[in-house]
Amino acid sequence: MKIRIANTERKEGCKLLCLICEAPLSHSLSWETFFFTHDEEKICGECKEGFIKIKGTVCRKCGRLQDGEKLCTDCLKWEANPKTRGLLEQNRSVYLYNPFMKEVLARFKFRGDAEIVHAFAPSFVRTFQACCRHTDAAIVPMPLSEERKKERGFNQAERLASLLKRPVIHPLIRTENEKQSKKSRAERLKQKNVFKTDKGSVKGMKILLIDDLYTTGATVHQAAQCLKADGEADSVSSFTLIRS
Repeated sequence: MKIRIANTERKEGCKLLCLICEAPLSHSLSWETFFFTHDEEKICGECKEGFIKIKGTVCRKCGRLQDGEKLCTDCLKWEANPKTRGLLEQNRSVYLYNPFMKEVLARFKFRGDAEIVHAFAPSFVRTFQACCRHTDAAIVPMPLSEERKKERGFNQAERLASLLKRPVIHPLIRTENEKQSKKSRAERLKQKNVFKTDKGSVKGMKILLIDDLYTTGATVHQAAQCLKADGEADSVSSFTLIRS
């Protein structure tokens, strides 16, 4: 599936164009589009098919697609370590990390195309409603360093969190700006904690972290450790757009 860099307006005359490939969008209605018209009209059917939703049995902890609900190999390691055991209650994600998603995510994060968030909106919101609708947890977007946010112009986790139409808080501060995508799996697992928060900043609260990609789990576990140890959170879970 070919991806073209779309223009800012995503319009051609009076026609709306797909946010991803710039194909003209149809305006056929369905019960699905009746409820999500604004977002559904921003991506064509072919590009929607390029995103693979996580369906079926997943690891009960991190949401990785697998044969059974038992803990996956990554989660067994996190839970075997006394320092990380129980830090994260649960993670759930919407999509798998396939080549098409990899390219779209690169445009979203690294090429400044913030409007691509609307390509994910309907599925992101529906999955949240299915997995987390009844949670009373406070929404916390994973922060970027100030340097990285200035470079990109926005925080992709904040853009995703805004789709949920819930109050958002920002207790975490990121203390380093090195790109996680440039690090190997081993480097991510070994790096020191890159977050800080004020003492008691989320005391007694349930926290739901929002991020774009769950890979090794190192980032969310670091954030959870900071929020529980220093912020004094009661519990920390996460909801991400993608599970690799």
